[in-house]
Amino acid sequence: MNLYGIIISFSIFISALIAEKLTPKNDRNILWGLVFWSVLCGILGARAYHVLHLLPYYVTNPDQIFAVWNGGLGIWGGLAGGCLGGIVYLKTKKQNVMPWLNLTGVVLPLGQAIGRLGNFFNQEIYGPPTNLPWGIYIKPENRPLKYIAFNKFHPLFIYEGLLNICLFLVLFYLWKKGKKKSIFWLYLAGYSIVRFFLEYLKIEPWSIFSLNVAQGISILVLLTSFLFIKSDKFK
Repeated sequence: MNLYGIIISFSIFISALIAEKLTPKNDRNILWGLVFWSVLCGILGARAYHVLHLLPYYVTNPDQIFAVWNGGLGIWGGLAGGCLGGIVYLKTKKQNVMPWLNLTGVVLPLGQAIGRLGNFFNQEIYGPPTNLPWGIYIKPENRPLKYIAFNKFHPLFIYEGLLNICLFLVLFYLWKKGKKKSIFWLYLAGYSIVRFFLEYLKIEPWSIFSLNVAQGISILVLLTSFLFIKSDKFK
């Protein structure tokens, strides 16, 4: 396992440990089952999103489709797959789904923040060239051809990681204050905003008919989250 895989595994482990601390002891067996199925389905979903993004490459290089250790996990696909797998698991255990989703919403942004460090070692998820002091060096072989003459680039993974930490702190605070009702939707709303604006700095984003796919998904998720948050307030 390379550094990318180690960091992703560590991010899952830390998130799961925090979730365990927030879970009553008699429910912890359910939690670890939820972690297993959510992570498994999340990785499959994240990889499927990435493969669709670069489909022409994977059509000609099918042996690379499952090479997740080289990077290439799309967060929106991961969230969709993880939620689907987790919900199916919870239903088989006859659990009330929403409290578990709210717990997941607390720890997910921290896991994402830690996981983004893996992008540093894989030299991916960076923005356009910059002369700012915190610009990161990207090896020539990892640069787009149009930026081959530039050395330093915006570290988008760091920007997202820091914003995700802020989101985690806010949601963790709400959880500890007992305001748990809409945390999952607040997480989705918060992350959608983060992702929407960072996409403006992304080099060669996935676009369909000139529309940025990640931004489109972010808008849909944000609107859906607001609807659920509003409906929760009137229950």
